[in-house]
Amino acid sequence: MRSVLLIAVLAVAPLACGGEAGAGGPGGPGGPGGAKGRRGGPEAEALAVAVTTLAPVTIERHYRGAGTLRALRAADLVALQPGVVLELKAEEGDSVAAGQLLARLDGRAYQLQAARDRLSAQNAAKELGRLEQLSGMLSREELDKQRYAAESALASAQVSRHQASQTTVSAPFSGTITRRHIDVGNLATTSKSLYTIADLSALDLELYVPEREASAVQAGAPAQIELQDGSTFEAKVERRAPIVDPLTGTVKFVVRARNFPAGAVPGAFARASLRVAVREAAPSVPRSAIVEVEGKPHVYVVEDGRARRRPVELGLVGEERAEIRGGVAEGAQIVVDAGTGIAEGMPVRPVAEGAAGAKGMPEGAGAKEQAAKDMPEAAGAKGQAARDMPAGAADQPAAEAKAEAATKGQAAGPAPGGS
Repeated sequence: MRSVLLIAVLAVAPLACGGEAGAGGPGGPGGPGGAKGRRGGPEAEALAVAVTTLAPVTIERHYRGAGTLRALRAADLVALQPGVVLELKAEEGDSVAAGQLLARLDGRAYQLQAARDRLSAQNAAKELGRLEQLSGMLSREELDKQRYAAESALASAQVSRHQASQTTVSAPFSGTITRRHIDVGNLATTSKSLYTIADLSALDLELYVPEREASAVQAGAPAQIELQDGSTFEAKVERRAPIVDPLTGTVKFVVRARNFPAGAVPGAFARASLRVAVREAAPSVPRSAIVEVEGKPHVYVVEDGRARRRPVELGLVGEERAEIRGGVAEGAQIVVDAGTGIAEGMPVRPVAEGAAGAKGMPEGAGAKEQAAKDMPEAAGAKGQAARDMPAGAADQPAAEAKAEAATKGQAAGPAPGGS
């Protein structure tokens, strides 16, 4: 029995020693080589950032709006005298010249009226001549009455002749027929349009610019117009309204284009970019270098290997660059992208703008890489503790189970008849 107890004690003792070594030994988590002993790592490595300096460039600010194109001028043509349409001489899409005949109406009634009035005027003129020969025998009043009758008949004949000439419709200016509204045989009236004609030598687009921006826009300012299919063409400011719309607070501008693609037609939807202001040779930085802190613009400059935030005074802010009027010395290294996790006093390593590893660096990649480098080494300490653990400690649960089984067997006592 003593021999059995001695074997059980010898089996448990090394396991206990091994467990203590794994828990508090040099390689364990609580020992000098554990995680607590490794927290005091080296100082964070400097983050590589793209930098630039103040550069004199041309900065432009644009106002963007949208609207529908319209022809330089357009008109709906109507008959000046009612009449049945006898002939149409133009169709949609036809180019016509000023004064060209477009439609002919039935004007026989007006022609007969003109012939009758002409005959009446001739008879009145003859009667006046006959009475003037007898002026010595007639009173002055009778002569005046006949003279008035002759002049009235002549005026009526002229009116009838003019009405008879208005049974045709001609183009008021050179242009293109955009629509035909009537067919042969229909009755044309003074309220019913026959044709719509448009002058397509130029296209206009109306833009409504906010009052605060309108004061900087001058006649002749360039604009770019974009169609739905993506094609673009150039235009210029033709005129501006002399008033401000009190309801919208905007000023109407008309931009005109004289050269445009085939897709640019009256009624087409278009977007326009109007140049509001321009500044030549303005010291500027990319807009990505500007960061707002408490509502005020700042930039980060690299000084002694660290990022330092500096307030700046902005001038004209364009699409891609912003003018710097003060706050940064000439030649200072300015961080190009201030929104990639840069903080005041952060260690940084300047890289020229556009250099490999700076320009192509994804946004936030440098900060993530630095965070990974500065991560506490708790995970590494755990791995090291696992590697330094004695081999017996890993099998400790199984050894303890075997020892427990042996002890239970000893307590049960030897089998009957044993020694």
